[in-house]
Amino acid sequence: MTRAATEYDDGPPTQQVMTYRGRNLRYLNLARKVAHCSLHEDYRHGAVLVKGGSVISTSCNKNHFSSFATRFCVEHDGVATLHAELGAILGVDRNITEGASIYVCRVGKDNSFRISKPCSMCFAAMRHVGIKRAIWTIDDHNCGMVKL
Repeated sequence: MTRAATEYDDGPPTQQVMTYRGRNLRYLNLARKVAHCSLHEDYRHGAVLVKGGSVISTSCNKNHFSSFATRFCVEHDGVATLHAELGAILGVDRNITEGASIYVCRVGKDNSFRISKPCSMCFAAMRHVGIKRAIWTIDDHNCGMVKL
């Protein structure tokens, strides 16, 4: 079953799997610290927006409605809550988000990385504000990356 393309949907992004090292490890560890600020026990996500080696913004997931996210949400996605990725880009000028990278992680109860691939709503919002790539945790050894 396929869904109709939306204004913000450029098709499925191509992704690759990498191991943690260098800046990926550094920024995903920062995202892990941010994720601990989330009030969700089972789904603690953190996001770090980076441009030119500088951290621009950080956020964790919150159970608040996001009117900005509703334009990217399709019917089967449910309610547009404030995901970590959305929190990191909200309030940041488009001149800054254009060409930036976002690092997203999910932390388990044992502080290990869990899979945190952004949902279709978040991918659409990130493309809309010009983010060039997203890196997310898969497990304690691998991370995923996609160029938007």
